[in-house]
Parts: sequence; structure tokens; C-alpha cells
Amino acid sequence: MDIEKEKETVMRTTEEMLASVPYRYALINLFIHPRYGLFLAMRGGWWLRGFLVLLLIGALGGGLKAFSILPGLLSDAREVVLFLADHLGDLRLQDGRITWKEPAEFPLTGHLSRLRVDVWNEDSAGSRKQLLRGPEKSGILVLSDRVDYWSGAVPGGDDLHAVSILPPKMIAMLEQNSRNSLPPGSFTKQQLLDYVQMVCLLLFPVLALVYCLAMLGTTLLFGLFFSLLLQLRSQGGKFRNAAGMGLHCCMAPFLTTVIYHVFVPNLGRFENVFGIVFLVYVLFMIVEDRWFRADEKQIWGL
Repeated sequence: MDIEKEKETVMRTTEEMLASVPYRYALINLFIHPRYGLFLAMRGGWWLRGFLVLLLIGALGGGLKAFSILPGLLSDAREVVLFLADHLGDLRLQDGRITWKEPAEFPLTGHLSRLRVDVWNEDSAGSRKQLLRGPEKSGILVLSDRVDYWSGAVPGGDDLHAVSILPPKMIAMLEQNSRNSLPPGSFTKQQLLDYVQMVCLLLFPVLALVYCLAMLGTTLLFGLFFSLLLQLRSQGGKFRNAAGMGLHCCMAPFLTTVIYHVFVPNLGRFENVFGIVFLVYVLFMIVEDRWFRADEKQIWGL
């Protein structure tokens, strides 16, 4: 009976001590001594704080990733506009359709540094399949009623994914807003360059949000799975404690993977790199725990 009371007293005293430990100490230990940092996170049950920190890392990573690809996006858009303007002249919008000032023979194809540009009068499934026969993995398809961006899974494959970046409704809106130009609905080379630059800059928050959600979603899945494993092992413990440890276990791998994903983009897909880093982190935590237990037994002569 006395042993149970002493055990309860020790547990209560330990929880009080852990509650007084500043949260920043747990965060620092996650990167230096994962065993101690995760122990503090589990006992503190800081699942909400863990989620907020992961959200902050995701927002930072999404912004950095979007910022890293923005110069390339601006360069590609500028190169496409210069190609179209040099070969077809000014762009004109009339009755919701795209026309050009200079006469040209269609289809017109241009192989740029990273993109393929095609200008067609008519669209067809057979013509779209021919896009995948070239060496390019992606490109721009300019039609009379819209502009599509397409990409293929692998060069020479049969799967083509296309998304309309200038749909008919947007063409009609641009035509309506350009009634005051001379002639109406006409865009010169410089106007097109200014317009695509503005669109690329406006896409920055959208790209940052997309990258943030994609990276954060992968991280939360790993954290949830690890939390469920901890909950099954604890046999009746509070899930908030397991969730706190699972989410905090993802912080160091998440930040490390974000750095690699931004500065070494060719290393691999985010989820693959994160899975490897997460596994290494957990193994290091297990090894550190065994070292601690071995030192503890040596100290106490067990």
C-alpha cells in the first residue's frame, strides 16, 4: 500500500516538474537528444503545440519552395511569350477567340529550353498523343479558344495530363477588359510580358499554399500512424500523449526534408525523402535509448 502511494506521489511530482519545463527546451532536445525531447512531449501531451509547429514549418517550407521555383517560372513564361510574339506578332482577342496579327502556317511548334510550345487551329486526341513523342516532358498548347499546359509521366509514354491555364471564360474577361486598347482586344509583346509576369507573381501565394498542404499532409500521415502505434503499445494510455509524441517525432525529419526539398530538389520526391529521414530519426532514438539504459544499469550496478 505504501509502495502504491509512493508511486502515485512520484508520478504526480514528475508531472508537476514536466509542466514547469519550458516548451522550447523540448523543441531543442528534439534535434539534439530525441529521447528526452519526445519524453517531454509525450508526458506534456502537447499535441496542439506540435501541430502548430508543424504547420509553421509547412508554411515556411511552402513559401521557400514557391520562392525557389518562381524565377524558373518567370523565365519559362517570358520565353514562351517571346517565341509567340516573334513568330505570330501581337495577340488579338475577338469574339472569345485568340487570333494573331502575323499570318503563319499552323501547326506551329517551338522547342524551348524546358518547354515545348505548340499553336494549333484545331484540337484532336490524335494530335495530343503526338506531343508525347518528343523529348519534352511538358509544354504549352495554344488553341483558338484556350491555352493548356500539358505534362507526361515519362517521355514516350501514353499518359498526358493537361490543365487549362487560360480557359474560354478568362479569354472573354480579358477581351472585355481590353476594350480601351488600340485596336480593341490587342496585346503587344511588352503587354504580354507584363501580364504573364503579373500572373506569375500572383501565383506565388497559391503555389506556397499547395506545397505547404502537400508537405504537411504527408507529415501528418506519418505522425498519425506513429501515434497509433504508440497508443497500441501503451495499452490504455491517453491518446493525447501518444499524439503529442507522434507529432513531435515528425518535427526534426520534417524540417530536414524541407531543407533538402528546397535546396536539393533533384534528391527525390518529398514523401520518399521524408520517409527515409523519419526512419533514420526513429532508429537513432531507439539506439540512444539503449545507450541510456546501458549507462543507467552500469551506474546502478544492475
